[in-house]
Amino acid sequence: MKYEKYYRLIKAQSEIFDKTQNCEIGQTWKYHLLPVINNSLILAEKYNADKDVVEVAAIFHDYADLLDMANRDKHHILGAEFVEKILQKDGFKQNFIDKVKLCILNHRASVVNEKFSIEEICVADADAMSHLDSVVELICWRAYLGESIEECNKFVKRKIEKSYAKMSKETKILMKDKYDCIMKVLF
Repeated sequence: MKYEKYYRLIKAQSEIFDKTQNCEIGQTWKYHLLPVINNSLILAEKYNADKDVVEVAAIFHDYADLLDMANRDKHHILGAEFVEKILQKDGFKQNFIDKVKLCILNHRASVVNEKFSIEEICVADADAMSHLDSVVELICWRAYLGESIEECNKFVKRKIEKSYAKMSKETKILMKDKYDCIMKVLF
């Protein structure tokens, strides 16, 4: 695996994160991080994007969150700063680093920024896709945190709606049936 060092780093940090979030160890990796990476690579292939930029950005897209959930509101900004230091240390060219940083800066559904590259779209769309792919995990996570059924339902519905809304037109078409089914069954 080309970026195995980064996969190991993020997987280990996600296990620490799971302990702080009362989650089953491996939950964040299995139900969010790995699906984002996999979906990013599928979209990169489909949309003819730079697979290396997309893969590295997807690996690190939630890194700041994993380090400290207090970073939540600015995890996209801090994550871009953290990844720049890591990639510079590992000898990547600044042009590559800047592309990865933009993907991380623009991946959030709650902070709608214009995406200027297909790589940014791949990572943002893959992040959103993971929420639709893991609805049950989202509900379980919120329940682990002690929320009521009504609070869980409200959070997940809002998350799914925002995730779908942020997708590119092309990815919305790919995910429309799944989105419609989720909304019919759960809400």
